This record gives sequence, C-alpha cells and structure tokens, in this order.
Amino acid sequence: MRRFFAMAALGLGVAVVAGCNGWDSPSVSTRDFAQRNPRGMAHAGQLSEGDTIELSVEVDGNMEVSMHRATINPYGVATLPLVGDVRIGGLKVDAARDVIAKAYAAYYVSSPLVMLNSVEDAGDGEWGYVTVTGKVLQPGRVQVKSSRGMNLTEVIQQSGGFAASAKRNDIRVTRTDSGGRRLRVSVNYEDIGLKGDVDADLSLFDGDIVYVPERMF
Repeated sequence: MRRFFAMAALGLGVAVVAGCNGWDSPSVSTRDFAQRNPRGMAHAGQLSEGDTIELSVEVDGNMEVSMHRATINPYGVATLPLVGDVRIGGLKVDAARDVIAKAYAAYYVSSPLVMLNSVEDAGDGEWGYVTVTGKVLQPGRVQVKSSRGMNLTEVIQQSGGFAASAKRNDIRVTRTDSGGRRLRVSVNYEDIGLKGDVDADLSLFDGDIVYVPERMF
C-alpha cells in the first residue's frame, strides 16, 4: 500500500500544440494543459469522490483517533469519528487537514494535532487507463492506479520502455478535457532524465493517449 501527498503538475518545460489536425481549439499554455484533466476527473492534487484518507488525531499527547480510514462520498463528504460528516471534496490534503482540525477543535479544550494522508487504494481499473502507442516495447493500455493519475515516466516504464527506434524528444500526449476539447502536448523525454525537468513529467489520466513516434535515421 502506498501513501502519498498530492502534487499538481505545472508542466513548464513542455511545448503545447493545439488547433492542428483539424482541431479548432486554440493553443494553451503548459500550465493550462496540466490543469485540464479528462472529462469526469478531479483537478490534480485535489481530494475527490472515491479517495480514501487516513486520519489520526492527537490531543495533549493522547491519541484520540488512531489510523482511521474514510472514503469520500459523491457529495465530497468523509464521515469521521466523533465529528461525523466533514466536507473535504475538492480540497488539497493540507487544506482538508485544516478543515478537519477545526471540526475536532470544537470538542477539545486543547488544540488537536491532526495527521492526514491520502491513501492509494483503488481496485482494478477503477481509475481507468492510459493508452500507449508507437515505439514502446509493449504498446497498449496502462492501468491508472490513483485518482491523481500517473506520471509519463511511469507510463512508459509500464509499457516496457522505449523501443530502439523511439524518438524520445517528441512524445505526443492527447487529452480530451472536461469541456470536450481535445488538446495535444509534445514532451521532450530527455528533459526529464538528463536535465532534471520534473515539470515535463506530466500527470496522465484516464483517456489520455501517448504516442511515441519513430526516430528517422
């Protein structure tokens, strides 16, 4: 089981191509691309329906709530010990922690210390698939393990890595955003590994398509 804190990708070192191949959508910035998650998906970094949180509450050195897990319902609400329903859907982990701390503060004289993690606990296919085509060793669908997607580097690894003829400096990712608009971004994979450009390691979600073209010798 992996626990993680949500992080929003900004995608600063990536070139975006839109409004081509018959698409009438205008060009967008890489920041805009990273924030335009697929139809039906929450914004990266935010808690959403189906996410599981793990909560501990300590007051005056005493553990009042120990390792309690709760799942966010379709209304963005998690039901917690003592305080009951708390609305945290759409919030990032730090903001959700503050909201929960205020809820518990009403029950104690001393300020409660709230520890909150988002827990990856998805079933098979729950968060959908990314499709990988082109010059990878195992083209096909890659299962997304979390509501927050998975990074491009991980998707490539899950596809067996690059074929020898892969053109790594022009990987193309296609996405349909929540408004139905199709966007495409071109990523130089070498910038991630050789230059340490973590912003180029985009978060991918259900419905995204990755195409690795062939290098011309």
